Amino acid sequence: MTKLLNHQVSKVRFTWLFTITVLLLIAIIWRGGDFLKQQRLQALQLKTSEQLSQLGGVLENAITKYQHMPTLLASNDRVRKALRDGLASDINQLNRELEQINRITEASNSYIIDKNGLTISSSNYDQHDSFVGQNFSFRPYFQQAISGRPGRYYALGTTSNRRGYFFSYPVYEGDSVVGVAVVKIELEPFEQRFSNQGYEFLLLDPDQVVFGSSRPDWLYKTMEELSYEELERIANSKRYKNQSLTKLPILLVKEFDERTRLIDFLDAQEAYDNTEQFERSSFLVMRRPIRLLGFQIALLSPLTQINEEVFLWRGVILGSITIVVLLTGMAFLRRRMLRERSVANEMSRHNEAYIREIIQNTQAGLVTLDHDKRIESFNPAIESLVGHSLKPFIGKDLESLYQKESKSHAERHFDAEPSNAELAFITTEGILKCEGDADKSVEMTLCPIELPNHRKYLVTFHDMTERKRYEQEITQSRSVLEDRVKERTFELEEANRRLRKEIDEHKRTQRELIQTAKLAVLGQLSAGINHELNQPLTAIRAFSDNALTFLARNNLNAVENNLQQISHLGRHMGDIVARFKVFARKGEVNQGAVSLHHAIQAAASIMASQIKENNIQLSLPEERSIFVTADMVFLEQVLVNLLSNAIDAVNENAATDPAISIDVHVIANQRVLIKVKDSGLGLSEEANRHLFEPFYTSKPQGVGLGLGLSISQRIIEAMNGRIYASKAVNEGAEFCVELMIYSQSLNELE
Repeated sequence: MTKLLNHQVSKVRFTWLFTITVLLLIAIIWRGGDFLKQQRLQALQLKTSEQLSQLGGVLENAITKYQHMPTLLASNDRVRKALRDGLASDINQLNRELEQINRITEASNSYIIDKNGLTISSSNYDQHDSFVGQNFSFRPYFQQAISGRPGRYYALGTTSNRRGYFFSYPVYEGDSVVGVAVVKIELEPFEQRFSNQGYEFLLLDPDQVVFGSSRPDWLYKTMEELSYEELERIANSKRYKNQSLTKLPILLVKEFDERTRLIDFLDAQEAYDNTEQFERSSFLVMRRPIRLLGFQIALLSPLTQINEEVFLWRGVILGSITIVVLLTGMAFLRRRMLRERSVANEMSRHNEAYIREIIQNTQAGLVTLDHDKRIESFNPAIESLVGHSLKPFIGKDLESLYQKESKSHAERHFDAEPSNAELAFITTEGILKCEGDADKSVEMTLCPIELPNHRKYLVTFHDMTERKRYEQEITQSRSVLEDRVKERTFELEEANRRLRKEIDEHKRTQRELIQTAKLAVLGQLSAGINHELNQPLTAIRAFSDNALTFLARNNLNAVENNLQQISHLGRHMGDIVARFKVFARKGEVNQGAVSLHHAIQAAASIMASQIKENNIQLSLPEERSIFVTADMVFLEQVLVNLLSNAIDAVNENAATDPAISIDVHVIANQRVLIKVKDSGLGLSEEANRHLFEPFYTSKPQGVGLGLGLSISQRIIEAMNGRIYASKAVNEGAEFCVELMIYSQSLNELE
């Protein structure tokens, strides 16, 4: 045990040491790559600095050599004469001279502008994009020169649509400026001259807009985001015509030192299938100003070769270390394999002796068979099981000792193809032939054993005598249990049938009680109903007598008026009878959308006669848009019961003005609270404890059945609500009914 524990500790230590070593090597390789990259970047920085100085000097010399040409043109007498006289012959001669000057100086264009900004002569006079007749008064170089100062400007040409740098100078006639001489130098020849140099370059204006570049797709892009005011100022100057100024696709900017930065660009490239693909490019960027022109020139040296060199260096070092580690590991594994093989041989010898000991002393009967399934060896346990020696059975078939009860599919397959059978256990039950006639029931398990050159079989026998006895006992117990379950099931079914019958009777009794409560309320309202119907009947008789009198007098208009009054009173009586008829009908609780306003109004109408008779002031809510999930008739019954109880409570308290109020409140947009409050004497402690018990009443004997609140509680609970009594703020009792609000609107319900 101690040796195994020490081995595990050593294994864990080796794993940790190996992991730390690998991580340390990776860190060293990575840092070495960074150091190599730093050295290469410093060398590239020196090279780029030299190239930048050379490129800046060439650009500055190439452009500034033209800065004195407008001065020479402005001093030409022919120029002043053409501006002063405007003769066609002078202008034609001037055009040819300007063309010849351009050819000699290799300038792009030379042209003369009058004091109004109109070009009168140009070196490209005979070309389709001639400047002659064009007005350039809006250009800053014209405005500078016309004010008496030399002018300089860079812009995208409005006529030629080509980029250029402009030099201008005023043309004097005496002390007055009569025109402007202009020379334009285009940048495209310069860009073509320095293309394919192994680097990229940018010409940046003071707004960081790319005005010149070795990459055409970078033109009119910005190095930094410009504000709306800056973009508007540039657009108003018409410097870049209608070009859209967007930011260069810069992914990452990293400072290398105070003069150098490392920038990653995202380049769009066209693939072989004409689809656009994006590639990341890294550059070392250095800048220098060209103060004479007001530009900055930036040189971008690609880092592809440096990155590939660092990657290759890291790969070579890592590969070398990997090879060394693999060789070391192979040597270690070979040494370990030889040691483990020696240990395995020793363990094999030990295990063989151990297995022989187990076989000889195991309680299960074991028999080994040769490749033809003939008995080869056995252990003492099988001899003890059969009660005699098995030496006479050596070399015989297994069937001479064991008789199978049935042959499984797996065993049949094993017998049919013994050379190709799968290595699997085959278990069957059968009879083991013992001494005398006392054969034993056993479970036989046959397992093939694959040896290097042949196959053998191991057969295990387990005594099944006790197990068979237990199985018989379990079968008998199961049969008895099934009989008991059947009897108990029959008793439960009979009890369920009786319970369902009692539930049906209970529901029928409950419906009768609800109907009885309705009729009891109608009985209490009978005097009011007689009064409600007696008044219209008396009026009908009076209107009928009047109609007969007016008919005898042939006053047909009066007769018609009396008949209309009789018809109106008849409809009124019909509404009264229909209201009480609906209230008195039987039925189940059928829930749906119910207008709470209509339900309260209907209940108040039913109790209107008693309220009026007792001079009670009734306050009803004005809210009309609330709908609840309920049954209209049963909700009316609950409200009528609560109003009836409130009327009785008010009549008991003669000391205050009789009043009943119904309030409605919405709770969290989910439930509706209906409060019925009276000005009676309130509820006693005794009444609060037994409030919803059937047949309990606090009224005088002979008044009420004590079922109203109990039935109301069952009705409200059937509609997923609840009813309870709360303590009033002042005097009297207050009953609360909570119902679920109906979510659909009134229009949806209609």
